[in-house]
Amino acid sequence: MLLRILLVGLAPMRSVWVPILVFVSVATMTGANFAALTQTNTKRLLAYSSIAHVGYMLLGLVAGTATEPNADGIKGILVYLLVYTFMNLGAFAVITSLRHRNIAGDDLDDLNGLYSRAPVEAVLMLVFMLSLAGIPPLAGFWGKYFIFLSLIETKHYVLAALGVLYSVFGLYYYLKIANAMFMRQPEKGEERLPISFAMRIAVAVTGLATLYIGLLPNQFIEMVNWALGIASQPNVAGLR
Repeated sequence: MLLRILLVGLAPMRSVWVPILVFVSVATMTGANFAALTQTNTKRLLAYSSIAHVGYMLLGLVAGTATEPNADGIKGILVYLLVYTFMNLGAFAVITSLRHRNIAGDDLDDLNGLYSRAPVEAVLMLVFMLSLAGIPPLAGFWGKYFIFLSLIETKHYVLAALGVLYSVFGLYYYLKIANAMFMRQPEKGEERLPISFAMRIAVAVTGLATLYIGLLPNQFIEMVNWALGIASQPNVAGLR
């Protein structure tokens, strides 16, 4: 909806809303990342990271509406929305499954030693965290790749540098979760945790989608090109 409003309805007022968009995106990334850095509550950490990801997508909109419009910025937003759906739902699915098994799940310490109690969930949670951080070859990498590429192509070097810097911040607090799961000792015994069939399906689907899109992104990027009507333009970044 925001893309439709700004790119079509308010296109003539671009000089008015682009500076506002730059401010909002930087403020969003700054506030959300610093809030996430200090969180010990897992759900709040993921919630603040969600806000930060919106800031990254707004950067793509800034680049996509530059003086010479850049298709890679809008492409990055669409790819980002696709991959973020799976990796974020997967992360919250793991936390929800812990809640359903009478594990608090909210505090970071509740994930201590999760690998010894639920190894499959712990490994998938690690996949989701690395993907959210934009580590290749996982799905989250491609969203950030096209957005940062579009910023560089449109000479928004400062915004690109800020985006990369805040991605490093994100990697730090995502790895805090990984450290708790794999490096710490469990506080509530080492018995294996059961998982319901429905939750297995939910976590498996999101995990496989995160891996599949990351390893074989071509068909999804071609779908985005088709959606934007730029499939035939050779100057648009692709993987061929």
